[in-house]
Amino acid sequence: MSAPLDSRLIASFGVAIVFDVLMPVLLVLAARRRWGIAWKTVGVGVLTFTFSQLLTRVPAVWGVQYLLRDALKASESLRLLWLVVLSLSAGLFEETARLVAFKYPLRELRRWKDAVGLGLGHGGLESAVLVGGLAALGLVNVVVLSRMDPSAMSLPAEQLEQIRAAQAHVAAMRWWEPLLGAYERLGAVVMHVGFSVLVLQRFSRGHVGWYWGAVGLHALSNLAAVWVMQSWGAVAAEGVMTVFALATLGLALRLREGPASGAA
Repeated sequence: MSAPLDSRLIASFGVAIVFDVLMPVLLVLAARRRWGIAWKTVGVGVLTFTFSQLLTRVPAVWGVQYLLRDALKASESLRLLWLVVLSLSAGLFEETARLVAFKYPLRELRRWKDAVGLGLGHGGLESAVLVGGLAALGLVNVVVLSRMDPSAMSLPAEQLEQIRAAQAHVAAMRWWEPLLGAYERLGAVVMHVGFSVLVLQRFSRGHVGWYWGAVGLHALSNLAAVWVMQSWGAVAAEGVMTVFALATLGLALRLREGPASGAA
């Protein structure tokens, strides 16, 4: 018998997908109206995410994780080390992309508001394409699984068990869970703006420590969120991300008054 379809869960997925796509657009428009950020900074932010994640880190992570799949299942220590590697690589790839952006295409646009535009473009594409796309895929999976009847399928026992396990996972989902992902995206975009402001200080204040600070804060926030989620669940993880987002936002606002403020 097929699993019952929870209309509230479907609606929650729909809201999350729309939010993931429209939220960054609205933030960019609001920032252009408030501070007059240049479209170039947003576009370069889109490119930094494309090159640092979609074209490099994500395929590399998938490939290495596939090669290590058996070892990761067998070793708890290796799994913990892998989480550290994932978190650190995210910081290195993304913050290095921002560093290159300010060094070359944005060398004439190194004001505080330009860092805001870069962060919005970077985090906005991640929200709209990567996270929004995964949410859409999740919605498709929920609908497809709800219509499947394993007892009527002529499949190997292992595949039937996998389908039943997936249906059980969907049945156990609370209807509001997809909204957590949408909430997390807002905090993530804020953090991308903050990281961009930190990297900008490498040029405005002339010290490489600001870049490494952005790498470290990025890696620490990722690692903390994943560890808390595995230990206490998604709601607790979003609480941790909220703390990091607010702290990063506060730091970015303080740096607005620095030598590269460009404040309106």
